[in-house]
Amino acid sequence: MKLSYYLLFFGFMSAISTGICSIEKTNSISRSEIEEMTESTAPQENSPFFIEREEARQAAAEAATNPIYRNSLLLPRHSIQEEMKKRMSQFLNIVKVIPNKIDPPASQILVEPLSFSVSDTPELHISYKITNNTKEMCFLDFSTNQRIEILLKEQNGTLITQWSKDRSFDPIASVVTINPKESVVYTETIPTLGMRDGTSYSIEVLLVGHPKYTLIQSITPQNTLP
Repeated sequence: MKLSYYLLFFGFMSAISTGICSIEKTNSISRSEIEEMTESTAPQENSPFFIEREEARQAAAEAATNPIYRNSLLLPRHSIQEEMKKRMSQFLNIVKVIPNKIDPPASQILVEPLSFSVSDTPELHISYKITNNTKEMCFLDFSTNQRIEILLKEQNGTLITQWSKDRSFDPIASVVTINPKESVVYTETIPTLGMRDGTSYSIEVLLVGHPKYTLIQSITPQNTLP
């Protein structure tokens, strides 16, 4: 009985050793065999895989030698917002460099009557005219509905009359457009109260918010009585 156990045990151990040996035994592959296997599995020259691979290699080689492609590959990518900001900044810089050669519209004032006596003339009509002599449209912006201011002063600068005094204006912002070769006229009146015949005065007319359009007209009332 024990003999049979020994025979079974030695047979089992022999089978295990044989299996282990068979598992550990592997056939070695030489480098030449690996190269032959690689060449046998490589795509043929007339296959689409081979053509696409060769085209990709050719494009990569061209990009590496051509400075245009190489620079485009090396440049950092920007977002659309960054690109728009860059373009707008360049445009604003160009606009700042270009000087504004458009001349401002011509302006003039008309006092009626120009020759008068204080006793016969209780008020004066002041007309302020702006003419656009350019080929471009002119835009004048105002913060209220007041357009002009009229100041009557003595020669030493003492203020006698301010047209806007005791007047109210609505805070309505607006823009006045003057087409090429067209004019805009504003007419108001001021009293002659406080003036004296034989004394010279200055009438100063301002376009509100646009000091460069200020005009000054000198007047001297005369007594016409003999």
